[in-house]
Amino acid sequence: MRSGAEARALRAVQDGPLFHATRSPYLILDRELRVHAANPAYHAVTQREPGELDGRLLFDALPDDPQRPGSDGVARLTASLLRVLRSGERDHMGLQRYDIPTPRAGSGHLRKLWVAVNSPVLDGADRTIGVLVHVEDVTELWARRHGGPLPEPGPADAPAEDQISATALAREVAAENRRLRHRFDRHVVMEQAKGVLMATRGCGPDEAFALLRELSQVTNNKLWQVARTVIDESIGSGAG
Repeated sequence: MRSGAEARALRAVQDGPLFHATRSPYLILDRELRVHAANPAYHAVTQREPGELDGRLLFDALPDDPQRPGSDGVARLTASLLRVLRSGERDHMGLQRYDIPTPRAGSGHLRKLWVAVNSPVLDGADRTIGVLVHVEDVTELWARRHGGPLPEPGPADAPAEDQISATALAREVAAENRRLRHRFDRHVVMEQAKGVLMATRGCGPDEAFALLRELSQVTNNKLWQVARTVIDESIGSGAG
């Protein structure tokens, strides 16, 4: 069960405006691999209704196709997610066959090919509290290049030219992932600094933000830098 601090840190990632605005599908998982939030692009690519996945274990919501022998999408993704949680480092997945259930229960699976990058979600103490999943659906790209059936399980089964394409796409995914994580990290710092000011000044969130903005203008530093200073000074005064 996640703690209140973990829930707040995950919520800060979810509340980041870029999480909702980006056209790339993103999913936030907690340490139990339970869905904390999915952005609109993720709902669209998996054909799920907003909020449909929230609170569910990922692989209960999106299991392998029981009718396709050798399905290993769940196993491969699980291994990647656990590597992220153990190491606290980003994990790049190559070309992956992972079919997902259709929106209508009992009506089969959607045939899908993906490239994914999984990144740690950190709290204010740099502890890994979840995973940010960034996927790109490359099913149509494969179909345009080759036609016919999708490759069976495993990146090793894909032709070399498509591994090259997948690698290039993975680099693009990783670059956007880094940009998004930087925005998320700064958003978390801002929220934590507002919390410090609300506790020490006895003010509300709007006033706390106004104080941060005023400090930013006075010191000629960016808002997130001022927020980090507020947090560091609070930690220092607490230690003393």
